[in-house]
Amino acid sequence: MAKSVQSCGIYARISSDEGTALGVGRQIEDCTAEAARRGWPLGEIFTDNDVSATRTKKRPAYERMLHAIEHGTIDAVVVWDVDRLTRTPAELEQFIGLADSRGLALASIGGEVDLATPQGRLTARIKGSVARHEVEQMSRRLKRKFQENAKAGKSHGVMPFGYRREPILDDNGRATGSRDVVVPAEAEAIRELYARAIAGDTLRFLAKYLNEKGFTTRQGNPFIGNVVGNMLRKPRYAGHRTHAGQIIGKGDWEPIISQDTYDQAMAVLTAPGRRHERGMEPKHLLSGIALCGRCGGTMRPNMHKPRPDGTHRKAAYSCPDCMRLTRQMEPVEEVVEAVMVGRLSRPDMLAHLSEKPDALKAAASARDAILARMDTAADDYADGTITGRQLARMNERMKASLVEAEAQVLKYQPVRILDGMTGPGAAAAWESATINRKREVIRQLATVTILPSGPGIRFSPEQVKIEWKQA
Repeated sequence: MAKSVQSCGIYARISSDEGTALGVGRQIEDCTAEAARRGWPLGEIFTDNDVSATRTKKRPAYERMLHAIEHGTIDAVVVWDVDRLTRTPAELEQFIGLADSRGLALASIGGEVDLATPQGRLTARIKGSVARHEVEQMSRRLKRKFQENAKAGKSHGVMPFGYRREPILDDNGRATGSRDVVVPAEAEAIRELYARAIAGDTLRFLAKYLNEKGFTTRQGNPFIGNVVGNMLRKPRYAGHRTHAGQIIGKGDWEPIISQDTYDQAMAVLTAPGRRHERGMEPKHLLSGIALCGRCGGTMRPNMHKPRPDGTHRKAAYSCPDCMRLTRQMEPVEEVVEAVMVGRLSRPDMLAHLSEKPDALKAAASARDAILARMDTAADDYADGTITGRQLARMNERMKASLVEAEAQVLKYQPVRILDGMTGPGAAAAWESATINRKREVIRQLATVTILPSGPGIRFSPEQVKIEWKQA
């Protein structure tokens, strides 16, 4: 004789099919009616909302139900169907083991499934396997659709900063698709970010710029440096569609920047010698840059404590290694800045920065030719001239060539830290530049050494040695 049920639990789950027959409300309504028909006293309702059958994260309500079964709080469960209960064969076997050890009664709207009997377990396993097969088939179809959209240059995924997604309507006002359009204010900020990145500003400073302008991420959070860095590395801003991390053709949206701007920014962001400022923004021009003339160590700011009478000694640069060299900060910085502006003002300043301009031009032409062929192939696919399989073969062959061509561009692309900083306007450009940019210009162009002097000798410009670096 079957054991009488003392407390029945109802389990309902929905993936993302809101409004269908498997909606949570419908499931609970039908399961409640089934429990009443069987005369099972209703204990607790367990509901997992928007939890896909393909996700690996835990289902909170499901875990609570297992806990209730283990502790005897409930001794029966009603579900809309078995595939709402378990998502994988392994998970089903775990549930069967628990039900067997606890003598659990299980019912579904489609009919009683008694996990205590071999026939009931077979029925549950068949339903679970069929549900798993349907999930895998759906996943395969979605992946295939994503690949087709990528090859056609259609946008997909989270809307990036700089764009908004608008529906495409037919003559009857029904949505037939979507397109990405440029948001002018955000696009202008994107262009400024690339310009500042090329000029040498740190990612942290670029994030600060966006936050001060009142922009936030798509999730409403303030920008941080690594988020901005990942954003600037996206080829889509130059109009390219990527799939699985590779450029596969031209996107169907308006680019925000040119290919050359993107290449220049990547040359800076991926430069081996690029420094990443951490913590607070630097406040002192030569901290960690100027070298000690005695031991070769790097000079650091020495912010003296106030005197007993409350007065302050002037800030200085000191060597923390040998502790035998200290110079007042202000006159040293004045000398360095004056010399840098003088050097930047020279008309021949940029002559030595271009090592192999012909090689750079050839590499850029080769890269552009490959991108043009990929764009043509994408257009042919969209027009129906070639098949998706033909497009995939063509892109696969061109990807390797594109990677090699881009590597050559980055190899010969000069770092554009001096854009807008040279010539007759050098003094004004230096005055308006951020301290990050000034520090990067100094690092790129010169080695600054603060020389020692005898006791009692007043400071003179000759005590600051500036050696110019070669290209």
